[in-house]
Amino acid sequence: MTNWKNIKINGVRGIDKCVAEFRIKETGSGRTPSGRFKVKIFEEQDGDFYGITNIGVKRLDDEPAVLGLGTGKSIEEALKNTVDAFVQEMNFKGQLTDDDFEWAELDDF
Repeated sequence: MTNWKNIKINGVRGIDKCVAEFRIKETGSGRTPSGRFKVKIFEEQDGDFYGITNIGVKRLDDEPAVLGLGTGKSIEEALKNTVDAFVQEMNFKGQLTDDDFEWAELDDF
């Protein structure tokens, strides 16, 4: 059987594989509405990893929320960078209410 990283399909630029999903629990009561969120980690065909959170911070009311995004050379590095990016987004906004967050579609997580 062919390794998924070697699959080439006409009209397809690349394939990413979901390799991990983590539930992050914040300290104390947390800053997100539920005090926890999820991170999915994907591996690209070239061996690099990236992560994305299931919740984003709205910077302005008329703009889409900014999700936590991070990259790395390992699952662990991508996880840390993704969580760090999301925390930075929360810190950028300062004081947060439930209305400052937007959850990803359930189908995405």
